[in-house]
Amino acid sequence: MILETLKGNPNARDLPKGLENEPKFINAVIFSEVLFIFLKNITGKSYLTVRGNKKELNAHGTRILKFYRFLRENFVEVPLMEEISDMAFKLILNPALLPNDAIILATAKFYDLTLVTLDSDFVDVAKSERISLVGGD
Repeated sequence: MILETLKGNPNARDLPKGLENEPKFINAVIFSEVLFIFLKNITGKSYLTVRGNKKELNAHGTRILKFYRFLRENFVEVPLMEEISDMAFKLILNPALLPNDAIILATAKFYDLTLVTLDSDFVDVAKSERISLVGGD
């Protein structure tokens, strides 16, 4: 959901209502994807342009640090385990999910978490894998 908010999806702000007091979890893949989008948004540059550009990153250092703290204070990062990688690999092969999506879905399944997303790619797979889903329309 945080990815869609960063991407400017107006529907992303409405979905989490009612979930404010629930614990929120992310994994390293989501953490990485969120930071990629955030860096692109604040710099206005592509990922490849930002890579290795200390001057550009330092120019936005305060905002980057504030966003990092926001993530750490509002989300619990769950570890990726070997079992999650194995589940994800099976989801890559069938139903042919992309690796990051497969890891995200496998993480939700492994930890018995509700997946909150607006990505419709997750709907059918979450249902078949018996993973609770909010959003994804």
